[in-house]
Amino acid sequence: MRGILLTPNLPFFMKKTVKTTPQYAGLLRRFAAMIYDSLLLLAVLIFATAPIMIFTHGEATRSGNPFVSTWLFMVSFLFFAWFWMHGGQTLGMRAWKIRLQQDDGQAITLWQALLRFITGLPAWIVFTLGIFLCSTPAANHLPIVLQKLGDLPCVALLAPGFLWLIIDHWPNSWRDRFTQTQVLDVRAEQNSTKTPQ
Repeated sequence: MRGILLTPNLPFFMKKTVKTTPQYAGLLRRFAAMIYDSLLLLAVLIFATAPIMIFTHGEATRSGNPFVSTWLFMVSFLFFAWFWMHGGQTLGMRAWKIRLQQDDGQAITLWQALLRFITGLPAWIVFTLGIFLCSTPAANHLPIVLQKLGDLPCVALLAPGFLWLIIDHWPNSWRDRFTQTQVLDVRAEQNSTKTPQ
């Protein structure tokens, strides 16, 4: 965390200020929090489909329904935005002791949350398509050209999608700089604020 730390056990007028540099959250902590949050988001999205079932009288909606897609997109954004704007931590981030904040240490704004959410989508879309292609057998739902290529389309989407996720979540990545935010390791902050008695 950027800020000023005061040296402990001295009278106030003798305390020396020390500038600290931010301790960015590591890649493994970010991915662990991301997996945790993905499971929580899945539960929220399942719950969010309940109102849709009321309007359709229990009938399944067609795949690609724009209303359902928009509704689930909005619920996903609100899930992350609310947590990011109120304390800077989703439940996964809290469990793995990382926090999202502005460069100046303040809570992020709605605009920053929207930018951060949207800039993260392309990597997730490519990665998810790769998982989908790898997990489904080459059946009639794929074009004949892709069926003939075997596992190549799956790997061609999965590998770049995974690399893109790594680049997006690298400490102080382009997303962090673009949205003027930073993901910090809260453990470092907790250790620096402890004063010996």
